[in-house]
Parts: sequence; structure tokens; C-alpha cells
Amino acid sequence: MWCELVSPVPADHPCLAGHFPADPIVPGTLILERVIDLMKRRFPQSEVREVISAKFMQPLRPGQTFEVWGEDKPGRVQFECRVDGSTIAAGKLLLAGVGSRH
Repeated sequence: MWCELVSPVPADHPCLAGHFPADPIVPGTLILERVIDLMKRRFPQSEVREVISAKFMQPLRPGQTFEVWGEDKPGRVQFECRVDGSTIAAGKLLLAGVGSRH
């Protein structure tokens, strides 16, 4: 199992303007994009082929840093995104690539 920090989404990010202006939350698609970007850096010889599952349990607020906890499995990665120890999102990604350990 491994863990990496992901930088916060700034309050002026364009996607937040229409995502509940009075009470902004980071869209799940942006959280997932950050997770996929992390996988590209962590496993440069692999690519994310499919989002097998993704579940969003709690909101992420602009400016909040979150951790991505991951567990490598053959051909996939299971992940959890956490803020202050609480899971805000979880899922599984299918990875493929020559020379990777997946």
C-alpha cells in the first residue's frame, strides 16, 4: 500500500463557478482526473485504460489537500481519496502497458 498527497483545487478554478456557487464543492470528475494524473506519474510505463469503479462519499472543498491511498493489484490499482482520515472517494482503475508491473 502507498500514499501520496494531491495538491488542493484552488478556489478560482473555472469548474467551481457553476458547481454550487454559494457552497462550492470540487466535482468528482476533477478528483478522478487528479487521481489519474497521479497514476500516470507513478506508473509511467502504464496507462489508465478504464475506470472500473468510482464512488464519491463526501464533498471535497476548494483548498483542501487530499491523500490518495493505493494498492497495486495485477493490472489495476485500487484507490481511496482521504481528507483528515475520512474517505471522500474510492475506486478501481484498469492499467495496461508494456514493461509495467501491471
